[in-house]
Amino acid sequence: MRDLLVALCGLTPQVITETLWALNQQRPSVIPDKIFIVTTQSGSKACERLLFGKRGKLYSYQREYRSTQSIRCGPRNVIILRGSDGNPVEDLRTQRDNLAVADQLAAFIRDLTAIPNTRLHCSVAGGRKTMGVILAAVLQVYGRPEDRLYHVLVSPEFESQPEFFYIPKRPRLLAIRNRKFLDTVNARIELAEIPYVRLRAYLPNDLLKQALSFTELVARAQKHLRALERLESVRIDISSGRLLIGETEVKFSPAQFRLYTAFARIKTEKCVEPARTSCDDCTKCYAAVTKANWDAVREQLENIAGDRFLWAADSQDPGIAPARFRTLISKTNQALVKGFKSKQLAERYHIRSDGLRGETCYGLAVDKTLLRVES
Repeated sequence: MRDLLVALCGLTPQVITETLWALNQQRPSVIPDKIFIVTTQSGSKACERLLFGKRGKLYSYQREYRSTQSIRCGPRNVIILRGSDGNPVEDLRTQRDNLAVADQLAAFIRDLTAIPNTRLHCSVAGGRKTMGVILAAVLQVYGRPEDRLYHVLVSPEFESQPEFFYIPKRPRLLAIRNRKFLDTVNARIELAEIPYVRLRAYLPNDLLKQALSFTELVARAQKHLRALERLESVRIDISSGRLLIGETEVKFSPAQFRLYTAFARIKTEKCVEPARTSCDDCTKCYAAVTKANWDAVREQLENIAGDRFLWAADSQDPGIAPARFRTLISKTNQALVKGFKSKQLAERYHIRSDGLRGETCYGLAVDKTLLRVES
């Protein structure tokens, strides 16, 4: 797993080496393979002047802490934020520039999180507050379980000292005003991890891959999450062979359509507890499928569906037919995912399994009150 550091930076590049030092103090220690510095044009010049090259503090840090792993960071790793006019920004003073920066950060984090076997360490210690808020919001959409968000806390008396970049191995005296000095032995740097809600697992893959503006990304993600909050009605039109879930039409093969119809009819016509107004967690109508009772289950489903679509005439092995039945269920559920373009949405309408292997029961996940079968 490669560790990548994404650090926001304003006019004080000290936050970069302070973050590096703090990550190195973790147990186990974190040594980024590569650093990306997100900053303004002025911030880029400050980084080039103070961090890079053999006289830069980044080189001094690596030499002093003798990292066996080379940290790749140079002018090419600096991402200069651009405003709505496409020119590098010096500050974020307008709504249009804020949105342009949000678009840039969203695209950058989207691309980084698409790289396998990597882990992001994102620092909001530097830069404008707006930049930190945007980065946190972008991570909520794209962040993976292993991606982290941090703030770096530095002792107040050292935070404003231009000569302080990290806590050196050997204490040093830093000259301040009025011929006074600060001893680095008294310095404290603390890495504060910021928890955040990860929405990535609840969003469809095509949304996560699309090159969208930040505003459009948020709007589409919000629309998808709202859809997860409600269940749509399921309308099965037997005469036309159509299945509509809300406004979404799911394309089934004939066998898949008949199987789904059979399970829907079991829920609506063969309910074991008709007095219940909703199914909730009840699974009493689920069909238990074993090798021993396969013929009875097959006959029940085919009688309800009005077709011998589960018949396996070419097999002498009683274990083959139940296996094909499970394959048909799997393909039916895959068709639902394809129709919704979202695994999370489709799962609420799946043919669900319940119970131990060899004694598995199958039935529709959707509530009976939402099912409508029309002949």
